[in-house]
Amino acid sequence: MAHHLYVLQALTLGLLEPRMRTPLDPYSQEQREQLQALRQAAFQSEGESLGSGLSADRRRSLCAREFRKLGFSNSNPAQDLERVPPGLLALDNMLYFSRHAPSAYSRFVLENSSREDKHECPFARSSIQLTVLLCELLRVGEPCSETAQDFSPMFFSQDQSFHELFCVSIQLLNKTWKEMRATQEDFDKVMQVVREQLARTLALKPSSLELFRTKVNALPYGEVLRLRQTERLHQEGTLAPPILELREKLKPELMGLIRQQRLLRLCEGTLFRKISSRRRQDKLWFCCLSPNHKVLQYGDMEEGASPPTLDSLPEQLPVADIKALLTGKDCPHVREKGSGKQNKDLYELAFSISYDHGEAEAYLNFIAPSKREFHLWTDGLSALLGSPMGSEQTRLDLEQLLTMETKLRLLELENVPIPEQPPPIPPPPTNFNFCYDCSITEP
Repeated sequence: MAHHLYVLQALTLGLLEPRMRTPLDPYSQEQREQLQALRQAAFQSEGESLGSGLSADRRRSLCAREFRKLGFSNSNPAQDLERVPPGLLALDNMLYFSRHAPSAYSRFVLENSSREDKHECPFARSSIQLTVLLCELLRVGEPCSETAQDFSPMFFSQDQSFHELFCVSIQLLNKTWKEMRATQEDFDKVMQVVREQLARTLALKPSSLELFRTKVNALPYGEVLRLRQTERLHQEGTLAPPILELREKLKPELMGLIRQQRLLRLCEGTLFRKISSRRRQDKLWFCCLSPNHKVLQYGDMEEGASPPTLDSLPEQLPVADIKALLTGKDCPHVREKGSGKQNKDLYELAFSISYDHGEAEAYLNFIAPSKREFHLWTDGLSALLGSPMGSEQTRLDLEQLLTMETKLRLLELENVPIPEQPPPIPPPPTNFNFCYDCSITEP
C-alpha cells in the first residue's frame, strides 16, 4: 500500500512536468495578461493610474519599473521565465499566491519593494528559484521507483497541494530572509537554508498542510544553525561519551591557560578614556597589574605618549583591598549619568572596582575601549578575586581550545571507531597460584 501511495503521489506531481518544461512565450497574449495581472495585484493603485493621460512610452516605462519592484531581474519578465525548469510552473505559483493569499502577496511585495537598505527580498526571483527547489525536493518529472515507499500524506489532503505548498514556502523564505538580514549577495545562502528547512520538515511526513506550516515555522534560522553544528559534531565523533569525558578532564587545565592569558593581558595594561560630565573624552589614563599580581597601578597620561613604566604610575590599589567587581548598570559612574541613549551604549563597556578606602568605600571606574577589552579585563579581575570567568569570550576561547586539544589527542585514532561504552573488564582468574617464587632454589 505504501508503494502504491508513493506511485500515486509521483504520478500526480508528474502532471506538473509539462508546465515545468515549457518556457514563457513572449508572443502569447494569455501569458502577457497573466503577467499584467500579477503586476496589478501588487500595485493596484499605481496600475490604475497608468490609464488615460499617459503616452505609450511613459506607460511602458512605469510597467517596467513595477516589474523591477516585483523582483524580476529584467524589465521584460519574459526573459526571467524562459528558464526551464521551472518555466511556466513558476508563473502558475506566483499567480496562485496572488489570487488565493492576496493580503500576504501584497504585504510581501510592498514591504520589500519600498526598502532602500539593500535588504529587499525579490519576490519574482525568489519564486522562480523556490519553484525549482520544490521540484527537486519532490522529484517532479523523475521516473517512479519500483520499490520506493516514500510518500507524504499531506499531498492527498487537497487538490492544489503543490501550489499550496509554494504559498507556505514563499512566506517562509521571506521570514528566513529577514532573520538572516540578507542582502542580494546572500540570495544563494538564503536558498540553502530554506532548502534545509523544507527538507527537514518534509522528512517528518506531516499529515496536513497546516501541520507542515506549523512545523516549518518552528524551524527558524537559528535552529537550523544549531542542528548543523550538532550534526557536524556527531560526524566528527565529538559527542561520543568517551570524547565528552575527555573534554571534561581537559577543561580545568585549559581554564588555567585562559586565566594565565587574562592575567598577562592585565600586566600589559590598557589605555582608558575618562568620561567627564560634559561627555568630553579628551583625558586618558593607563592601568596595569604588577608582575606579582598584587597591585593595580594607574595614572593619567597624554594622548600619543608611549606606555608608561610601572615606576612612573603614581597611584596604586592593592588587590587585597578589592571587595567586588561591578559591571553594566551597577557601575556608579554609569548609574549617575541617567538613561540617555548615548549612556546606554556605555553600559556594555562599563565596569568598576569597589575597594576599601579608610572607613569609606571607594570605586575605580573603567570604560573599556572595546568589547573584547571589556571581556579580558573583567575576566582577569574575576580571576584575581577568585571568581569564575563567565564572559562570552571565555566560553569561545575554551571551546576553541577544547576542540584543538581533543583533535590532537585523537590523531592516532583516526578512522578507528570509538565505542559508546568501555569494553567489559574480564572476571578475575579462579586460581591466583601462578606466581613463581624465586626464593626457592632448585637442588
